[in-house]
Amino acid sequence: MTLDPVLFEQQVERERRKERRNLVLLFVYYWIGCTLMSYVLAALYLVPLPERYLVAVIGGAIGATVILLGIQAVQAVTQRAMLGMLEPGGRGREVAVYSHAEALAVKGNLGAASNAFDQVRAQHGERAALLRAEADVQLRQEGDPERARQLLMRLRKAADATRSDELYATHRLVDLYLGPLGDEARAMAELRRLVERFPGTRDAEGAQAEIDRRRALRKRTDS
Repeated sequence: MTLDPVLFEQQVERERRKERRNLVLLFVYYWIGCTLMSYVLAALYLVPLPERYLVAVIGGAIGATVILLGIQAVQAVTQRAMLGMLEPGGRGREVAVYSHAEALAVKGNLGAASNAFDQVRAQHGERAALLRAEADVQLRQEGDPERARQLLMRLRKAADATRSDELYATHRLVDLYLGPLGDEARAMAELRRLVERFPGTRDAEGAQAEIDRRRALRKRTDS
């Protein structure tokens, strides 16, 4: 559970930097391999030496880009297939329904993405998977915290929402209230909900610990 929004944002940023660094390293690795291969092919086709280097560099860049895009495409397909096996006949098949909306969000057009999500829900109903997918989009740094809050509240009420959906929504509501929305009273209410709805779990234990910590801090401040 993420209870400190500052630490959470720092952790997210570290993960993003790590992903970007790994992507750059992979690109360099494949670029070197593709450059060497392009040079060999250019030599076989008797490309003159000055031009041969340029062909090798460009070929290496193109080859590395194609390989990385292919890897990402395979990963996306694999993840969807695994989701389909874990939830047969369920949310794994819904991904394609809102993929266009997610693509708009990736491009930074959150307004159009929200409209696209609304259109999908108008056709397919208030499905938990659709609400959760848009909530993920709006929870990004550039997203709309208030819309994210509304989506999470609706997610918990969706007819096909699972316990996992409820737990996810409640955690994210705590993050929003302690973070961009700045509403500690509602955050405390969501923490109490975690304690009541998920007794005996680490989530409930963490929520209770946070409640106790904040109460103790408030008493020290008042005194």
